[in-house]
Amino acid sequence: MRQRKKSRWAADLSLSLPPSPSASASRSSSSSSSTSSSAGHQGGDDRFTELPDIIRLHILSLLPLKYAIRTDALSSRWRGLWRLRWPPPAALEFSPPTDLGDAAGDEFVAGVDRCLSARGRGRRIDSLSLALPPSRRYDFDIKRWLEYAASCGVEDLRLVVSHPSPAATSARPGRRARRHDRAAVPSAFFFSICECSNLARMTLSGLHLSSPSSNIKQLSSLEVLSIHAAHVTDAALRRIVAACPFLRSLDLSLCRKLRRIVISAASSRLTSLTIIDCVRALEVTISATSLRRFRFSGNYLTTYSFDSPNRLEDVYISSGSPVSSRPWSNWVKALTELSNVKVLTLCNLSLQYVMAEGTKAIGEFRNFRNLRELQLLMGMMTDDNLMDVFGFFRLCECPRLEKLFIELPTNMRDPFIEKYLVVSEEVPPDVDFEYLKIIKLNSFKGHSNEMRLVRFLLEKAGSLESLVVVAPNELMGEEYNKNIMDGCPSFLHFFQLQLSRFTKASGSAQITLSEHDDHKFRPTHWEVYSKV
Repeated sequence: MRQRKKSRWAADLSLSLPPSPSASASRSSSSSSSTSSSAGHQGGDDRFTELPDIIRLHILSLLPLKYAIRTDALSSRWRGLWRLRWPPPAALEFSPPTDLGDAAGDEFVAGVDRCLSARGRGRRIDSLSLALPPSRRYDFDIKRWLEYAASCGVEDLRLVVSHPSPAATSARPGRRARRHDRAAVPSAFFFSICECSNLARMTLSGLHLSSPSSNIKQLSSLEVLSIHAAHVTDAALRRIVAACPFLRSLDLSLCRKLRRIVISAASSRLTSLTIIDCVRALEVTISATSLRRFRFSGNYLTTYSFDSPNRLEDVYISSGSPVSSRPWSNWVKALTELSNVKVLTLCNLSLQYVMAEGTKAIGEFRNFRNLRELQLLMGMMTDDNLMDVFGFFRLCECPRLEKLFIELPTNMRDPFIEKYLVVSEEVPPDVDFEYLKIIKLNSFKGHSNEMRLVRFLLEKAGSLESLVVVAPNELMGEEYNKNIMDGCPSFLHFFQLQLSRFTKASGSAQITLSEHDDHKFRPTHWEVYSKV
């Protein structure tokens, strides 16, 4: 049979990437289709992988950025190929040097304009990141750069305006506030944004977002929106969110003008909402029926309203700072409606709410039957806090709980010592953690209440496989480093001996003590907690 002539454009235009051994073997045995198929099968590559690089790059150019990135997992020959789907550079990042003086803004703008002009219009880019110095307004500059980004089909946009620290300026607070207003972005900004028809992800930080007009064009491709340290009002947020019908994730942090956060039913695709340290916020009302993830950190709101709370599967609730008293909140009522939650994080203030108000509605708490992972953020560990933990497990049944993570306070003082004559009245609840397999405690110092908590968990977890205890670095003082035993500080051995004497319901449970967290077991919300 006559051998088919190899396509010249495929050979000449293919990128000079290092071929894999399987690809070389396949090309050398291309005399017959059966032989080629056999070689490809032995190498583990499919027919798409055997295509010339130029064709695979053309395929990647037809995919949205997030799907192109996922091709990394196909095989080694696909790994990193998505970065080459557009002529370089396909990711533009501009940030001012730290040594610029008063003319930082003008020099930065001139530098960005020179780079974009040299690159030319119409050449596709995946991402554009602009970090602007705080020395001037950028209204027309931002508009011009956004028009360029739209012409290049940008999919990921990050726009950050930094502000001078109080130590870096002698201006009075009033002047600093007026300087902050120089970062204001007019309504024309939103119309420029809307011209980016391929925009899928946007991060805005440090901007003064004025409320766009009601006839703003919709951002039909935007899926992820993050607004940080921005001057944005309730009305502006409602219109911005309403202009994003396909929005899946919304992150709001340090937005100090927000008071009533309202997500209307028009945001039917929204699945994730994160609110962090919006200190003036009082209410959150969510009508998005598809919401699955709600993460909140800050002062407790008076009103939490969810149209479909039984659809939430991932919930994080934490008070940003300790308070002297519990402000009124309907949080406990909202908690009782989380019938399908699978991952839950609560702080010690949340547990106080449960104990103070949960006893009135004890029957409503029998609904955490789908909970698989629980994280407790204990800012304090007094006798009352320990009783709150016991009370939570007594009121809220968690029969399917598999993972328990507890962040203990970093304070080195043992609160039990101050009240050593006071005898706690409440005994540990009679519960059964039948499916609990992993327990991890961070900042464990061996204090009395911490030991009582560990004893309780070991006695109730019949299927426990691993108990991981991480001691804080503060325990590694010179007095502990002097004595070394088997390569481990003596205080860890002391804890090991103490814990080994506790009764364990699971005979196969392994107790691991360490001075460093190897992150082998991480809670789902570890990233949220680290940001807060």
